[in-house]
Amino acid sequence: METGLSILSSDFSRMGAEIKKYGRSLDFIHMDVMDGSFVPNLTFGPPVIDSLRKITKLPFEAHLMVVNPDKQWKWYRKSCGRIIFHIEALRSPIALIKEMKGVKKGIALNPPAPAEKIEKWLPHIETAFVMSVPPGFSGQKFDPAILKKIARLRKKIDAKKLKCRICVDGGINLETAALCRRAGADAVVASAYLSSGNIPQKLAALKALR
Repeated sequence: METGLSILSSDFSRMGAEIKKYGRSLDFIHMDVMDGSFVPNLTFGPPVIDSLRKITKLPFEAHLMVVNPDKQWKWYRKSCGRIIFHIEALRSPIALIKEMKGVKKGIALNPPAPAEKIEKWLPHIETAFVMSVPPGFSGQKFDPAILKKIARLRKKIDAKKLKCRICVDGGINLETAALCRRAGADAVVASAYLSSGNIPQKLAALKALR
């Protein structure tokens, strides 16, 4: 299973060292960009991400938890090959999808939102990003109700033979990642789970999920 690290649980005073300790064991680094308005938290922006880009060749993705992703996405395309925005932040994403040239596109769904909210856009994006916790803070408990949402998206993607992957973020550990995988997810983003303990062993176990 494809596995990414959210640096939300990292020590922000030594983010470079935090990323380096994973080496090439990860598939990608997930950047949680929060504006303190769309979500009740404030993290970091382009200057921090651009500086971290210099220390690793791992792919970066930006998760824009902001009120105006249509205005901000360009700030992140220099360092992030994939940019994810929330369907809840826009009345219709089609203009933004058409504008986002040169990057892989993803649409995120908050836990209360049904899969149907993004189904019509699946042919136009690379990632259906399913939140299993309310966005904003690390360490929250996984909501198993989203497993049905994953299964529905998997069915739609497979039926139309689309190239859209399903990634799940929030409350991810080995047990919840296995549930997501069985429901049809292709990738997970882990944060607090990968911040301590035997990290190489944890990563190997996540990536071995079938």
